[in-house]
Amino acid sequence: MQLEVNSGSSSRFGGKGCLTVFFLVFLLMGGAFTIVIIGETLRETAVWFWPEVPCTILASGVEETGNDSDPYQPSVHFEYRIDGRDYEGRRVSRGDTSTSSYDKARRPADRHSPGSRATCRVNPDIPGDVVLERRLPWIGLVVFLPLIFVTVGAGGIYAVWKGDPKLGTSFRRESISQRAHQGKNLGRRIGLGVGLLFAAVGGSLSVFLLIVPATRLLSAAGWEERPATIKSSTLRSWSTDDGTSYGADVLYEYAAEGRQWISNRRSFFPMSSSDYEGAKTIVNRYPEGGTTSCFVDPNDPTRSVLDRSFQVVYLIGLFPLIFLLAGVGLTAHSLRVRSAAAPDSPESTDNTEAYAAELVLEPESGPIAKVVGMLLIATLWNGIVSIFVWQAVKGMQSGNPDWFLMVFLIPFVLVGLALIVGIFYTFLGAFNPRPKLTISPAAPRLGTRLRIEWSFHGQVSRISHLRIMLEGFEKATYRRGTDTHTDRQVFASLELVDTSSDWEISRGSTEVEIPEDTMHRFTSANNAVIWSLYVHGEIARWPDVMETFEIDVRPLTRERLLPR
Repeated sequence: MQLEVNSGSSSRFGGKGCLTVFFLVFLLMGGAFTIVIIGETLRETAVWFWPEVPCTILASGVEETGNDSDPYQPSVHFEYRIDGRDYEGRRVSRGDTSTSSYDKARRPADRHSPGSRATCRVNPDIPGDVVLERRLPWIGLVVFLPLIFVTVGAGGIYAVWKGDPKLGTSFRRESISQRAHQGKNLGRRIGLGVGLLFAAVGGSLSVFLLIVPATRLLSAAGWEERPATIKSSTLRSWSTDDGTSYGADVLYEYAAEGRQWISNRRSFFPMSSSDYEGAKTIVNRYPEGGTTSCFVDPNDPTRSVLDRSFQVVYLIGLFPLIFLLAGVGLTAHSLRVRSAAAPDSPESTDNTEAYAAELVLEPESGPIAKVVGMLLIATLWNGIVSIFVWQAVKGMQSGNPDWFLMVFLIPFVLVGLALIVGIFYTFLGAFNPRPKLTISPAAPRLGTRLRIEWSFHGQVSRISHLRIMLEGFEKATYRRGTDTHTDRQVFASLELVDTSSDWEISRGSTEVEIPEDTMHRFTSANNAVIWSLYVHGEIARWPDVMETFEIDVRPLTRERLLPR
């Protein structure tokens, strides 16, 4: 039977309106950036289909842009002929070619020496529109970033108005199982998507900030040391959203394989200092006109570096590993949940002999695993929050504090501090005695007796009070509108042990009859009935022993369920 639900009040639709505006901002922002990226990708891709025309290189080199953030760009002057008319071009490739690396700007000049012949690409509709080289449209790979905002915006609007009677669709009350099924499937998809996103971002940053710099640092150990002359040492500055950033630009010249080379690579780490004092220190270390030593790749004289020693800044490359590990873990968990087994049925658990033996129960997660898990959660949370905290600190240092950001960060910082405290709490709990339970039979039936024996590994004398309980409860997770709810209802709670006696705490046994008029264990994608044994050992001025053990409670036999 399906029940029709009356339309909501005006306040309900007012809340929907606010949520719609909120998600609409995500949709519009993501859509705008997606259009820009796709457009730029298509423009760069179009060059690959332009006709080839021979050309002659007239001059090549590196020129300054006047922009301190990207002060260099390649300069290649060439000429070509179309339909009996001579044209000249200066663009190496389509798009912005300015860069902060002198080496990158110099490479096109090295490939195209004056007087050499080359092939350029000419726009068939505009003969004066020409490029010397075509490059892969790598910018298209970042389109997934704004698509995240598009997905959040569109999905949020859909979830807000899904099944609303004002939209002309039926809005019916669903059962707990239906809502749980929808909610769990959505949760798995969201978890899988977030996990893949974290893994992709963490993996990309790990390659860029850790693997590539580390590989280059190791390979440079065999490079040759050569004298170098400092051609210029400039303190550059440019405006950012957080104020003014600074960078040291040191151009040096060295000789290799019979010619002079110029570079500005100081180290292999791709990020440079953005504060004034750090950049100024580097400029003072390499004064213009001074001499120093650089290290040159014996197999490629164009590759050189001023400092090949390990620096603390390289440790920043470890930070993306947190996102990578979190993403891989969340993805694996989502896939594992998706491939979970089908619901249990009474027929599948009706083998008396298979469940007659006793079963030993021990904690699934060891103390080290708990500490590591807590450490990963705290590191991931504080790592993300620290990015915004650093932005707030930089704003205060520049004399332009962002008070809204600082107030907004307060609850997130407090949660981060609580997680740090949780690390120490979990670490102390790792030294607690560990319980071991033995139950017989291994899978009791409703209406039968269950025997429980307990003991501890470790300093059990530290436990001052012990409680063991058997509890049965029903749990269902489902979505209601845009919110996720979990209903949990306990239908049986049996106290088995409650003692402060030292000899009873260390080892003992008891029996309990499982109520016949309750529900057996049941698990499915929609809801679950769970039976658990809870062990709580109180320790003065120390984290308590808290462990949970799920057990399999089978249904009544057919003879007792259907008596003659």
